[in-house]
Amino acid sequence: MSPKTKRERSKNTYLQRSLLLDWVGAFGAEDIGIDLGTSNAVIYVKNKGLVFPEAAVVAKNENTKKIFAYGVRAGEMEGRLPKGLQLIRPLKTSAIIDYNSAAYLMNALINQSYLKGIFFHPRLLMCVPVGISKVQRRALLEAAVAVGARKTVLIDQPIAAVMGLGLKLDRMQGVLIVDIGGGSTKISVVSRHGVVNSHFSTESGMLMDEAIMNVILEKYHIRIGRKAAETLKMTLGVEWDLNRDTRICEVCGISTITELPVKIAVTGEIVAQALNPILYRIFSGITSVIQMTPPAILGDIREHGIVLIGGVAQLKGLKELVLKVTDMKAHVADHPSYVNAVGAGSALEYMDYFRDSLQDLH
Repeated sequence: MSPKTKRERSKNTYLQRSLLLDWVGAFGAEDIGIDLGTSNAVIYVKNKGLVFPEAAVVAKNENTKKIFAYGVRAGEMEGRLPKGLQLIRPLKTSAIIDYNSAAYLMNALINQSYLKGIFFHPRLLMCVPVGISKVQRRALLEAAVAVGARKTVLIDQPIAAVMGLGLKLDRMQGVLIVDIGGGSTKISVVSRHGVVNSHFSTESGMLMDEAIMNVILEKYHIRIGRKAAETLKMTLGVEWDLNRDTRICEVCGISTITELPVKIAVTGEIVAQALNPILYRIFSGITSVIQMTPPAILGDIREHGIVLIGGVAQLKGLKELVLKVTDMKAHVADHPSYVNAVGAGSALEYMDYFRDSLQDLH
């Protein structure tokens, strides 16, 4: 049998199976939108709305490889893990790096929404970064197969964001969306015809946390955890206005000299030392995208402003800094961490018309 004949037979077998699953799985199953990120996973169920956000992390036994906990429960173990357990984030820079953990996490999240039965085969719509590689696409699709999906659609995150923001692109030339998440930053210009241009970088909220941890260690010889670093980041924010009163936040850590717990008062200036190099690279990406944008669309962006989404969008002083650097006003979306998931939920209305991305596996 020739390779071409084998591929055709495999595709026909898949289509027959897909039709059967579509008929059987439809009983009691609803469509699900998923925004699976490096830091958090957000689920949107059709006719129910946002179900819950969960930390995108699992705790796994190092010897047996059995998963002990996932989501918020696993995230709370960070910095206090019992011996023999390790924390794993299935995604890094918005790409799956641990297939088994990613599949387990998706399955667990869906199970939280349903009393999953033998005939439960959901249709999934998943947000993905623009320009995702074939290998990364395949990893997502295989994870979808592992949870029993009878149909899976991959939607570009900027398109999902536009839908989640409720923007009417037929009334405007375009919009510039800056999505700063836990694992990456996505900067995109979207028009009524689709994504005009985009920029992807690994600058992220988690990278900011690590930078703060390193600065505190170097300056004070004190180790702080990721949660303490995140508290400093979100409390002190961006230190760009030299006339502003000095802001201070206290956190606890461990002295590397005495190995004893200590409390330290950190100023916004110290946090700025950690954040500024990362913010500089993010703004370089924004500037690059603006320079590539057609003048007609750029005029519309200048009129309506830059939209900030993602968890880091709520960083104090960020939107003011965007205005200072780009000379364009910016505003933070309502519930910025959930915009992509809400957009995926809106796109579920068109699920019957989307091509099944699972066909790419056959």
